[in-house]
Amino acid sequence: MALKWGLFALTALSGCHAWAAAPFVAPAVPSGSIQVMLCPTEVATPGSTRLVTFGLPLPRGSLTSTQLDTVRLLKGANEVAIFVDQLTPWRHRTNAALDGTSVRVARVQLNYSFAGTACEPVTVSWGGPPRTQTRPMLVTPRTGWHTVTTGTFVSADAVEEPDVYAVLPKEWLANGVLKGVRNVPFDASVPLTRENPATMDATQHWPGYTELDHAQKNNFFSMINEDDPAVTTLCEYKTDFDPWLYDRSSTMYALYFRSGSFKALREAVRASDFYLDHINASGYFTLKNGDAKYVYAENLAYTIWATGDTSLSPKLNAMLGALDNFNHVLPTDPGRMWTERHAAFKLLSNVIAYELNGGSAQRDKVNAIITQLERHQNGADGTIPQPAGYVDGAFYHLGSQHDNDWAAGSYGASSWMSVLLTDALLRAYLTAEDNTTAVILRRLGNFLRASVITTTAHSYDTYSGPLASPRYGVLSNGATGRVYADDVEHGLDVATGLAWSAYFADLTGQSALADQFRDTAEDLYFTYDTSVNHWVRPDGPASGVTAFRVSPWRKYGWEHRVSVGFAWAMGAGGASETIFANGFQ
Repeated sequence: MALKWGLFALTALSGCHAWAAAPFVAPAVPSGSIQVMLCPTEVATPGSTRLVTFGLPLPRGSLTSTQLDTVRLLKGANEVAIFVDQLTPWRHRTNAALDGTSVRVARVQLNYSFAGTACEPVTVSWGGPPRTQTRPMLVTPRTGWHTVTTGTFVSADAVEEPDVYAVLPKEWLANGVLKGVRNVPFDASVPLTRENPATMDATQHWPGYTELDHAQKNNFFSMINEDDPAVTTLCEYKTDFDPWLYDRSSTMYALYFRSGSFKALREAVRASDFYLDHINASGYFTLKNGDAKYVYAENLAYTIWATGDTSLSPKLNAMLGALDNFNHVLPTDPGRMWTERHAAFKLLSNVIAYELNGGSAQRDKVNAIITQLERHQNGADGTIPQPAGYVDGAFYHLGSQHDNDWAAGSYGASSWMSVLLTDALLRAYLTAEDNTTAVILRRLGNFLRASVITTTAHSYDTYSGPLASPRYGVLSNGATGRVYADDVEHGLDVATGLAWSAYFADLTGQSALADQFRDTAEDLYFTYDTSVNHWVRPDGPASGVTAFRVSPWRKYGWEHRVSVGFAWAMGAGGASETIFANGFQ
């Protein structure tokens, strides 16, 4: 490729078609064990006994609910008494044999006393002999929580968190049981602490896709105002809505899923508690009341699954009600708003609701949304014209319906907003594994690829060469609807959308198309790789600004929440097929 010059040879794209046979859902592990780190917060003082509750995610088909008596927890060689129940089963919208028949997340509860202030390892096993030490009943998990008084929140914020966190290994989290897509965990060379910005700035490119690992982690510290003590320009996440767009908490969970970082997990839980406390009776986020694009159920699910606490579950119905105010069906009224972003968050939250609660009504609601998206992509029963040069795959709508980001009377679509739909459709596919959704995702790649141009008119003044860039708005004939110099800021998310379109092209027997999608995704990743250095300024803290810049704050969400499975979908996830030989079964 013209832009990559062999930089990413480690991704082994030449073998991508053989890899693409890897199942979307991780294989079952009927028996196995993992090491879980129990990490105390400040209130869990040495010698004190604390209630600990956490979720154990299991690949589909691993255990039935009647086999939960085989879940055991050992401290060294000694079995610890635990309570275990099914927190969430695996649900499936199309296959009754898979719907509710195995455990997705088991809830584990115990009492634990720490010798000191450091995290301590325990072993959790399943599928072997029944446990011999059992607690008789579940204690309300929030009994083991406290009000946060240090770090990112103070007592007046009324944010709560567990006294003790259970941190799972990144290799196990990479199975995608929680996020819904498999991923390649952080490279072992990437530390979990904030790195030296001078070193990062001096290293233009890291091998493979590890630039993403470094940046996802380093920028996280800027998001929680721990970039450098000298920084005075802070992320005002308690009062400003911008840092919450694209789901601040779920983006921190995304870091945890890839890195196994205790700090990332802790901040994700704290952020989720703050966010859900600020969901009002109408289901809206109070920092942006009335705006459906700030309504997210995803972080609620992750908090339930990570901590075993379901006390904030009643928020879900209100959020679904708020999202119902957006009509996911493409409206015929030119003045009626419709964007891919709103459609994505409505679908995502409804799929999450189905994953958590099941039920035929919620299943049918998800099915109806998918049906309408298929209808829309097919041209809305002929209401969307197909001019010469028509580009297949997008969800075209009038500029007047998209805040006039392109000509009011022209049909167009947004490249990066379409990737938000990719992310939501992936969760929907997990619950059905249906050809309809697979084809929607494959076809979307046609549009994403057509949206990409190669240009020197980009916003990176530290790089003068041409870069691949997705155009903000693209008309149905492929012409530019709107383009900005900073469209390059969407290199990673659009690359992720193309990577998944490539996966589904392989899955549906169109490997040549998959190659085209992955080639363009590689070019866009090079753009992202270049951007990381542009945004690092080692001398920034001396002027009161961050060394690892995140601007705008919402960028962290649009880049990293959707990109969890990027490397896996690109074909770099072959290692994921071997983790079970390394101690998990």
